[in-house]
Amino acid sequence: MSGELVNTLTHQSTIDDGKEYWDLTTNDNFPIAYGVYLFHVDAGELGEKIGRFAVIK
Repeated sequence: MSGELVNTLTHQSTIDDGKEYWDLTTNDNFPIAYGVYLFHVDAGELGEKIGRFAVIK
């Protein structure tokens, strides 16, 4: 893991719409590589979540 920021997604909607789509590209519009990625979700008053996911193409 390089510790490099890949992308930042900001979700602004009602609580009924919990979906956020991502086209699997970086901030520079390059496709991401295979591998394991870490994510951080900051939900304000609801708390934070840090986890990981794998990309298999």
